[in-house]
Amino acid sequence: MERSINKATIYHSLVLSLIIIQLLSLIIIQLLSLIVPVNLTLLNAVLAIGVSILGIQSLSRSFQVATLIFFIAGLGLLSTTGLSINGLAMAITSMVDIVVLLVVMQLFLIPVTIGNYQATVEAFMQKHIRGPKQTFTFVMIVTHLLSSILSMGTVAIVLSILGDSIKRQVKDATRFSATAVTRGFTLGTLWAPGAATIFLISTVTKVGWTQLFIPCLILGLLGLLLAYLMEYNQPYMRIQPVTTNTKQQTRFTEHASLVSLVAAVIALLILSFVLMESKVVSSMNAVTLSGLLIVLIWVTALGLKPTTGQTAFKFALKKASLDYWQHGIASGAALAPFFVGIGTFTYGFQHSTISSELTHALAPSFAHLGWLLVVLIPIIVVLVSLIGIHPLASVALIGKIIMTMHIALSPLLIALSLNIGSVVAYMLSPFAGIVMIVATLLHVSSATVSVRWNWQFCLIFLVLSLGVATLLSLIF
Repeated sequence: MERSINKATIYHSLVLSLIIIQLLSLIIIQLLSLIVPVNLTLLNAVLAIGVSILGIQSLSRSFQVATLIFFIAGLGLLSTTGLSINGLAMAITSMVDIVVLLVVMQLFLIPVTIGNYQATVEAFMQKHIRGPKQTFTFVMIVTHLLSSILSMGTVAIVLSILGDSIKRQVKDATRFSATAVTRGFTLGTLWAPGAATIFLISTVTKVGWTQLFIPCLILGLLGLLLAYLMEYNQPYMRIQPVTTNTKQQTRFTEHASLVSLVAAVIALLILSFVLMESKVVSSMNAVTLSGLLIVLIWVTALGLKPTTGQTAFKFALKKASLDYWQHGIASGAALAPFFVGIGTFTYGFQHSTISSELTHALAPSFAHLGWLLVVLIPIIVVLVSLIGIHPLASVALIGKIIMTMHIALSPLLIALSLNIGSVVAYMLSPFAGIVMIVATLLHVSSATVSVRWNWQFCLIFLVLSLGVATLLSLIF
């Protein structure tokens, strides 16, 4: 028992050290480098290796295999041009920014918990939402909104706080919850600052998050509308709601306003855009800094509220911070070994002799495909996800190969195509993390959630979104 506690403490400390080093390199080191050259890449690499060694056993078997394959393949690719300590450190840390971002975004659980916003959401639903159609829309929007800052943590929160309310409103609550949550969450990964996919795609295609955001947001909203329209005439959408007593509907009215939750997300987006446009830091680092600032401001505002007792606030803050230390850090860094492995591979591929040889061999065939390549990209991502390969792996590999070939297609369109493919794969693959979490919480099979209940939506969304993405690439 003592050994596991020490191991967990070491793991959390290493992850926290990655965040601190990242912030130092963003703020202090940039100032010092004007006087004395400072490079923390090697230290970052050592920390990343430590996190990977301790964290890989927590990954699923498929992720463990994929991580090792990508890492070993990356080392092999690097060796084609000669291995060096500096080159290896650069490869290992090439995607550590994503890990730091995901861990920082988990900090939003602290103000959400202190403000008891879970109760606020349920109170709003009980007071204002009537009938299955309104409930479906509300659950999707809440999931979509929370996923932008809380990532995977959104699923458990939504299903736990709204589960009883959904059961009172809908006869087939299981299918209703599964479709609303999976679609709301996965469509959020198209644009959300708390999602790893969009930043991985941005890294691979070199298309900035600011350029991707508006087109991806439009595709996400289009997907939400399509999801609602496809479920509109389902039998359970015609079931009359079961009314609840007034006492139950108003019991949470004393909690924080839902407006502040929306305001936090909007503030995160605006501040991220401002930092990105200033060109001071990269897209991922801009969102990381913005997330930290918004969390600090939000927690401070909650502590200064006149209705908040200082004793109660300190207790809630301590409890939420402890929960973040015990669970939030591990949740945010869950895929850290995978990103180290895939980062090593993509960096190695980019700097290897095989990259140029593969480009020379495949470029004519890919160029001959032309616009058909836009359709093939998401299809390939989805197909390989059905055999257990995570979309992040296929997106990184396919994107890197295509971008090194200088195909006569808009980089934005390629990025959108990869993003659409990943979203469909997240929803349709029984092996996807979101599907498995939803299936576990609702006690149904992952194949039922993904294939049986979502295949029609995925097919229509794929066709519709690719058409819209093509138009958007001409506009933006």
